Amino acid sequence: MKKNKFNRLALLSAASLLLAVFSAACGTDDSKEGTGAKTADSTPQADKKYKISWVSGQSTPVVKDAKMVKYWNEKLNVELDVWNVESNNYAEMMNLKFASGEIPDRMLTKGFTVLQKYVDQDLLAEIPLDMLKKYAPNVYAKTEKEFPNAFEYAKINGKIYGIPQLNMYDRYRGPVIWRGDWLKNVGITKAPETLEEFETALYKLTNEDPDKNGKKDTYGISKSGVTNIYGAFGYLPDRWNERDGKLVFGAVQPEMKEALKLLNKWYKDGVIDPEFITGENNGGYWALSHAFINGRIGTSSLGVYYHWKPLLFEGDSASHDYVELKKVNAAAADALVYGLPPKGPNGKMGAPQGSMINGNFVSFGKQLEKEPDKLAKILQMIDQISASTYENYVTAMLGIEGQEWTFTDKKVPLLKTGISTQDLEAMGANNVIESLELPEFSAIRNQINVKWATEQGFEKGGIRNQLLTALPSQAKYQAELTKLQEQAYLSIITGDKPLSEFDEFVKKWRGSGGEQMEKEANEWFSKVKK
Repeated sequence: MKKNKFNRLALLSAASLLLAVFSAACGTDDSKEGTGAKTADSTPQADKKYKISWVSGQSTPVVKDAKMVKYWNEKLNVELDVWNVESNNYAEMMNLKFASGEIPDRMLTKGFTVLQKYVDQDLLAEIPLDMLKKYAPNVYAKTEKEFPNAFEYAKINGKIYGIPQLNMYDRYRGPVIWRGDWLKNVGITKAPETLEEFETALYKLTNEDPDKNGKKDTYGISKSGVTNIYGAFGYLPDRWNERDGKLVFGAVQPEMKEALKLLNKWYKDGVIDPEFITGENNGGYWALSHAFINGRIGTSSLGVYYHWKPLLFEGDSASHDYVELKKVNAAAADALVYGLPPKGPNGKMGAPQGSMINGNFVSFGKQLEKEPDKLAKILQMIDQISASTYENYVTAMLGIEGQEWTFTDKKVPLLKTGISTQDLEAMGANNVIESLELPEFSAIRNQINVKWATEQGFEKGGIRNQLLTALPSQAKYQAELTKLQEQAYLSIITGDKPLSEFDEFVKKWRGSGGEQMEKEANEWFSKVKK
């Protein structure tokens, strides 16, 4: 082992010396940002058909000789090898691939912690900034326009290891949905706005037989709606936010003690569904609030805004909760009320809202550091497919115009009758070949839904997580800290432990790694602020 190590060091030293001589002879400047695989040496070979292994993660396998795989192969002169990796088991399946020595050329990296992990495992290629700007200029410009300094969040040890996936839907906060027919039945004529109005509505929806069935079988609120109550006190327990110039973790802020006191009162009075511990979803699609759909609770915040919207045009989809409620009670679906999170004692409010950068990245296999021309080719592909023209973007998402979809006069693509998301994935569309759904193009495609969401106020009242990186000690402490938090909050809400348990929880949280994570979060935050 020592001899092998010595030989490697000798080879590396020799290679470094040769590189230094070559750089001096060619007049390169390593002080420039983005050096690494030089753009001058990375021009894709025009006459070469690159074979590129490609992983996105999907719910439906891509069929052999898939239509859109063949389309892009011919259009871009490549040979795509699309790996079928199920999105629900993406991390586990990719770990098995890595363990067997298989690293795809292009992959998704799902989460800041995973990005750090993959870099530590030497699985990812650096993406030099100068190469990114040269071969994916539209991707770079459109990403930076939407989220300035976006690529700073893709850096590990000062190097870029992924193209951030911006999420247009994170322009909007989580939903606050009311059974409008129930509100009317108990004498409430508008969506509650303040915390006091919320409380009044929840008690009425619990105690005044809002469904008029003669039984006391309804509750005001369950797990998803409880989150907005924390927001009325200024923080959400699962995220980091700025306070007095520093990042703090929401769960340990003193205001949360007041929120827990109120929730404990509501729980004792039977306003909170006693089954809130297990949530509102009974299986199947994650965003379905079965408790709301089946007439158990009067307000819900499960899912994303578009899960609750009415069907706005022919071929509209994704309104899962609305559609399911429509099957059970059509009048109730058409009477939904879209509200704001409640304003608390100091005028604060907040439902969960994602960051435009949510920690998901398009990354590239380590082997491409030795094939800079291939990396450049893939960057060119991504740029052409996702960011060059709106038509290319829609083609990548939905297939061929006139065959799978057609444009309206406002450039909104409408799928033809009978074509499903599963059909699109099987042919290699719908984020399979490319997953950079840049907001500029996505907003055009979804303009009808975007207009509706804006009119309903979904751009107001959100709380975003301001920590957009993985912390060095996160893997060590996070699981235990989350467990401590869940146990303390649940025991206080249900009354198993007194309110004073909150103070004990804060001490335990800080002493069990939370203080160290706060330190690391603010070291990162100070750099980002600069």
